[in-house]
Amino acid sequence: MRYLVIYDITDDNLRNRVSELLKDYGLQRIQYSAFIGQLRRDKLKSLIVDLKKLIGEAVENVQLYPLCDTCFRGRSEVGKPKRYQLAEGKERIAYI
Repeated sequence: MRYLVIYDITDDNLRNRVSELLKDYGLQRIQYSAFIGQLRRDKLKSLIVDLKKLIGEAVENVQLYPLCDTCFRGRSEVGKPKRYQLAEGKERIAYI
């Protein structure tokens, strides 16, 4: 199943750790605080456990939304795709 993951995290260090975790699970950044990608049920459960460990008692928010193929195909985009600077200095354009 495809998932959209969005977050609102004010702590810079924690936000970076969450984004790295999402990348480790194979999700692709589509906006600064949004990732998308395929997660099997076992990987989803594991991701949720890992996110809970990272966030702990902090007052932060991560939301995961399942997107069926029909819903995903019906998405709309306005504007040009953003370019994201990767840690190794390469640019990547987020295409879905």
